[in-house]
Amino acid sequence: MNMKKKLLSIVMTVVLTVSMCACGKSSTDTNTGSAAATEAAKTENTEKIVLGINDWPGSYWWLAVDDLGYFKEQGVDVEVKLFSNYSDGLNALISGSVDMFVPALADIIPGYVNGGNIKVVMVQDFSAGADGVIAKSDIKDAKDLKGKNIGIEFGGSDHLLLLKCLENAGLTTDDVNLVNMSTGDAANAFISGSLDAAAVWEPSLSMAQKETGGNILATSGDKEYEGLIPAVLAVNGDSLQTKRNEMKSVMKAWYNARDAYENNFDEFAKAVSAHAEVTPDEFQTLMDGCDVRTMEENVEAFKDGDSYVNLENCAEMLGGFLKDNGLISEAPDNYSDLFDSSLFEEVYEELK
Repeated sequence: MNMKKKLLSIVMTVVLTVSMCACGKSSTDTNTGSAAATEAAKTENTEKIVLGINDWPGSYWWLAVDDLGYFKEQGVDVEVKLFSNYSDGLNALISGSVDMFVPALADIIPGYVNGGNIKVVMVQDFSAGADGVIAKSDIKDAKDLKGKNIGIEFGGSDHLLLLKCLENAGLTTDDVNLVNMSTGDAANAFISGSLDAAAVWEPSLSMAQKETGGNILATSGDKEYEGLIPAVLAVNGDSLQTKRNEMKSVMKAWYNARDAYENNFDEFAKAVSAHAEVTPDEFQTLMDGCDVRTMEENVEAFKDGDSYVNLENCAEMLGGFLKDNGLISEAPDNYSDLFDSSLFEEVYEELK
């Protein structure tokens, strides 16, 4: 046998061996390999999304969306970043160090007014009891807040709730002493006894009541405050231009996870608890004060209307509140540039 024939014989032997090994693989092995390749193909050509959240019941959902594989199912690479300091998350959104963030609508208006390139693309939830005004046990009614020291984060959504509460009680800010501090600091100061009252959100609200036995004088679940505090999914404008498809995948993962929340809550709550400092039972209790909005409710939110559930109308009311309290110099004539419904509309059409 000459050298060419020997080489040909070796090549044929190798080919035959490889073929036999491939044929000998189980269908499970083959399917597993195909599935892995599919998942890799889904994500290798996508841009990573950094999604910022804070300690808010509705935003804890994102931890379960990630943990239960809904982002992976959509083929999008997402880092969920939990900000213990809420203001840091807002600044990260405006600077572009996160692509997406979930603030209260009131809290992004100052950044927008000052030229921040940010867009609201979805309503995540409404506070339905998860924000409130808590007072010492001897203060039974909001009218009794006159002359009292009240902790509040100026310009935040709970600042607005407090002012509405005072207004309904026939009081103004001239009748009380407002102390500007973060929500966490306000809750701690109230628990320590250095404040007579505080306007805070969950989980600080429940913690403060549990520790002190204080009276909750008003919450966002009261009828007169319905829709007053929406939490929205906001995106950095530059990121929207370069990561539009990835953002759509993030939103699809969110909506797909609703089935797990409604039909397999125990698993969903355990996924949240694995990444946040709340137990599954605590998460369930916190969610009683949070109304997570459906796709159909988002359709309505982007329409014109005269209630707080209509985004532009709510933004106009919030802008007036911020200007009246010296938190922005001027309120815009309209807020159309703050909202971009096109991303949601595409997601809605593709999922419905």
